[in-house]
Amino acid sequence: MYRFLLRPKWLLLHVVVLCSVVGMLFLARWQWDKHIARDAFVETVKGRLAAEPKELAPLLDAATPAADIEWYVVTASGSYLTTGELRQLNRTQNGFNGINILTPFQINNGPIIIVNRGFVPDGIQVPAAPTGTIVVGGTARTSQVRKTGELTDDQSASNNEVRRVDLVFIAEHIDQTIAPIYVDLIATKPASPSPPVPVPPPNLGSGPPHVSYTGQWLFFSLCAIAGWVFAVRRSAKTARQALTQTITDEPQTLPSA
Repeated sequence: MYRFLLRPKWLLLHVVVLCSVVGMLFLARWQWDKHIARDAFVETVKGRLAAEPKELAPLLDAATPAADIEWYVVTASGSYLTTGELRQLNRTQNGFNGINILTPFQINNGPIIIVNRGFVPDGIQVPAAPTGTIVVGGTARTSQVRKTGELTDDQSASNNEVRRVDLVFIAEHIDQTIAPIYVDLIATKPASPSPPVPVPPPNLGSGPPHVSYTGQWLFFSLCAIAGWVFAVRRSAKTARQALTQTITDEPQTLPSA
């Protein structure tokens, strides 16, 4: 009765359904892995932001990997350099468009770091960096990288605008050796005038609905299996009815005496 399942068109259907189910299960697992990774990232960031502030200079002196420093609140004593300040374009904050101000900061007896002094709305003059020795405190961040399809930064010496905090590019552009960490400024001592306004902390909310996407892909895979079962059962029923009808239509012969 089920020999029709070996016909070419049915074999093709089996392959299509099997590939579809495997693909959807793969996508479900991919979304679930992203959910797990997101949860781990949130827990890491929350834990580091809640930790006691750390002095940045000893961490850099010990060659601590940048990824092991990121998201901790760090402090450093030193002074802003008078040259090499850059503007990070296309920023938004609290509904306003503007720029972030990236200023080189010389740590006392230590390396140069880039400090993101904060956000300045369009139309507001960028204030000069404070002079003299100060203490900066902020969130440690690692270098940003250009994603596929994003525009590259202008490498001309006269350019003071960048699209991302790419520390390798910035080091070459300002001709300075800088640390592999930059700092999103929270506060300074003595206090600095505002603007710039410190950038907000990272959004650690629910994030993308990866769990919902996982459930959707699992549901779609079950639908594909259910559709295949329905098609097989319906075709089998049709074949059985056709066989019954054929037997019924055959002429009946009486046995000879």
